[in-house]
Amino acid sequence: MKAILRTMGGWSQRAPTCCAVVMKHAVLWCAAMLFAALIPVVHAVAADTSLTPEASAAKMAAEHLMTAKIEWRGPSSSPKPLAGKRIAIVSCCEAADGAARASRAMVEAGKTLGWQVNVLDGRGDPQEQNKALNSAIDAKYDGIVLEFVDTTTVSDGVARALKAKIPLITLGTLRNTPDTIPDVSWDYAKHGEALANYMIWKSNGNVNALILLNTDLYVTRNGQWVGTKNVLTDPKKCKDCKVTVKEWPMANIDTQPGSIATAALQANPKINWGWCFDACMSRVSRALIASGLSSKMRGAGFDCNAESLQLIKDGQVEAVCAADPREWDAYAVIDNLNRLMQGQPTVNQGIPVRLFDKTNISTLSDYEMSHGWQGGYDFRAAYRKLWGMQK
Repeated sequence: MKAILRTMGGWSQRAPTCCAVVMKHAVLWCAAMLFAALIPVVHAVAADTSLTPEASAAKMAAEHLMTAKIEWRGPSSSPKPLAGKRIAIVSCCEAADGAARASRAMVEAGKTLGWQVNVLDGRGDPQEQNKALNSAIDAKYDGIVLEFVDTTTVSDGVARALKAKIPLITLGTLRNTPDTIPDVSWDYAKHGEALANYMIWKSNGNVNALILLNTDLYVTRNGQWVGTKNVLTDPKKCKDCKVTVKEWPMANIDTQPGSIATAALQANPKINWGWCFDACMSRVSRALIASGLSSKMRGAGFDCNAESLQLIKDGQVEAVCAADPREWDAYAVIDNLNRLMQGQPTVNQGIPVRLFDKTNISTLSDYEMSHGWQGGYDFRAAYRKLWGMQK
């Protein structure tokens, strides 16, 4: 600045008033800009320091899953797909959008390969699921997918499929019996941990959570719920957290979760969070809205289906969801099933996960808002390239 002033001094004698005015305005402008720039910093620091140390740690953990970079971590090669295969998908319950999304995408992926893919709806009933599996075996399908179906509840059909040497693979079951049956999964416990951390962060450690735990899905009980429970029941992470668990069967998904949540909230107004997968949480949200209780509880879900994403955007009960790209999961199943049918081992498909709330939901495309998160990567093109079917 001194050098500039000296240079200006050469002509300032002719117009000292002008120079002084210009410099005065420049200094004032710089000061104003500096003050404006500091305002959000001051506010941010104030917001952070208002959190307990536990809530601050939870905030950091949750935000990581909201911003982590998405890259292709799937396979780098795949055997050339066999043409003309017939595949049966035994779905746990097509009324649940999380299952229906995967089913539709497997049909789509199969069509790309020239396969005939049929969906058999298990209707949320283990007996119906076992019946569907046995019918697929009787029809001599070339491969069978169990979608969110616990292998222990359909053990009769599983034994028949293995005896018939029909390639069998699961989607989203976490653990299979026998454990030689491959599964396509992602980090379920990480989903649960992220939701717990989000609740702690947003409630500053004062979480009173209603857990709506499905009795049929092994993966929910031993995946997401384990992750959430390990955080919420750890006094080092949340000394004041309270948890109430209510169980319900998949066959009652359309009515029971909503009625349980409504009754629980009326009996205990201190409940401030509800937790379950999105096909359940969307029904809970509808029930609470209809009962005039939508402002009394926030929802934490997982799957990030289209209805839940809209509820989050609109600020209607559900506040956050943990996402896996369900269509990506489906393509991964088809890729591994192709390997199985050619006598090759399955591979880790590197499926990503993400956390969405009202602050980052704007990063989703219109297509994702109506179909669910797609993973932030063109996985369809990646699989077509793997299969040698680039357009």
